[in-house]
Amino acid sequence: MQLSTLKTYADQMISAASYPESGSPLLADRIDNASKAPWREEDGHIVSNAAHQQNFLRFLCGLSALSGDSKYEERAVAVMKYMLDHPIGGGLLRWGGHHYLDLVTLKDRGEKDLVHELKNDYPYYELMFRADPKKAELYIKSFWNAHVYDFENFEMGRHSMEKPYGVEGIWERPFGDPEPFAPRKGLSFRNTGNDLMYAAGKLREATGDIGALTWAGHLHDMYMKCRNPKTKLGPYQFSQAMKRMETEDDTITLSFYGDRAKRQLGPEFGEIALEANVLLKSQEISIYALNPQIIAAAFGHDTPKERRMREQTVEDMVAFYQYGYDHETRGLRPVLSDGTDLTGYVLPRPGYYGPKGRVLEQHSLAGDYFLAYVEMALLTEDVRLWKIVHTWEQDLKIQTPGTDPGILLALTLLAERDAAYLPLVDTWGESIGDMVTRSWEKNESLWLDAIEPLALLKWIALHQRQETAVAEPIYNRSSSQMGWSQNRTIK
Repeated sequence: MQLSTLKTYADQMISAASYPESGSPLLADRIDNASKAPWREEDGHIVSNAAHQQNFLRFLCGLSALSGDSKYEERAVAVMKYMLDHPIGGGLLRWGGHHYLDLVTLKDRGEKDLVHELKNDYPYYELMFRADPKKAELYIKSFWNAHVYDFENFEMGRHSMEKPYGVEGIWERPFGDPEPFAPRKGLSFRNTGNDLMYAAGKLREATGDIGALTWAGHLHDMYMKCRNPKTKLGPYQFSQAMKRMETEDDTITLSFYGDRAKRQLGPEFGEIALEANVLLKSQEISIYALNPQIIAAAFGHDTPKERRMREQTVEDMVAFYQYGYDHETRGLRPVLSDGTDLTGYVLPRPGYYGPKGRVLEQHSLAGDYFLAYVEMALLTEDVRLWKIVHTWEQDLKIQTPGTDPGILLALTLLAERDAAYLPLVDTWGESIGDMVTRSWEKNESLWLDAIEPLALLKWIALHQRQETAVAEPIYNRSSSQMGWSQNRTIK
């Protein structure tokens, strides 16, 4: 893989994702392969959701750093600056799970009243601060202000909420250290919690704001105090849904009717049956694959708070390996936080976790977990994590190259420490590089934010000994597909 090949890829993607008629630097999320132009939805609009383009922006900036051609970073800065210059009220940006822009008209589109929502998105904050430091700081504080509904009782939610007060003195608000699993209207999901912690950590890195670190620590502590005391597993949230309405219909899964796990699993499992304690695929990925990555990326400094955050994260990871990893199947078990294995469990009634009769199954060990464990092993040098890493090297059969970008990212980090990994990195880089170069031939459409080109750029940076010139991504396996055969807008 040559750097020139990735430049060609970037040029093609920028050209195909642009819509000059809009007068903006924004890019489309999806590209029509036949026309080499932005993908149009059935009504003619073009989805531009910058929150779902952050890996591509990391790729562009890294490409400029390695090639010396500034045009790629200039375009990335322009995209981010446009978003910062056109916020919604309170400093929030027009992006996320329920809000995006139509690239044709530059008007707002989405659902649920266009609420702000980030769930395991992890914006490229270093670029945001390059584009406009003051507005970047305002955005992060606005993010916290809109999603933490009550700072003292730490009621938070994935959807933004308008408040009568702004961000002035936001970190000076009192913290009441509330009890675990308190009933709340807001749902303290880890996916949004991860994004809040990551944002606060990046604000501290950019500005030295200790208050941001303090509150990131408070949020981390809320999750930690709700871990199962025996296993150290969980939780996915530190509160439970406040019951405000009654229903006899199990198919209605709105949180107004109380904790969804209690309703669906409570009769069989008792008190452990809370949403916080049910760890299926999406919950496990947020806790054990993505949270360790953000801890490594934003909380690696030598402060007492961060050292404790890392220690607790390692405990989490070791616990999940013990209770969640099946050595026979090499799969990841669905579990309750007390260690109960739910593999093969048949849901006795419909509800939040699926229809009656759904069989709970294991999910695959993949590069997102491998990368997380490698990053934390490198950061902490914990012997238990290194043992797991070496076990998974065998179980993932990394000696045979494949197309999982998480494994390439992990091997690149390992090769920085140990040159013996270099031949293996090269075989994986060549395999993924071949897939990327042929992506235009094989797919109906391409997803702009595919992480594979960024992983390849990290590989090239390794050989150029410019590892720090390319930003580290937070790798979410949902962002690893190059092509899309079906329409995808907001999640």
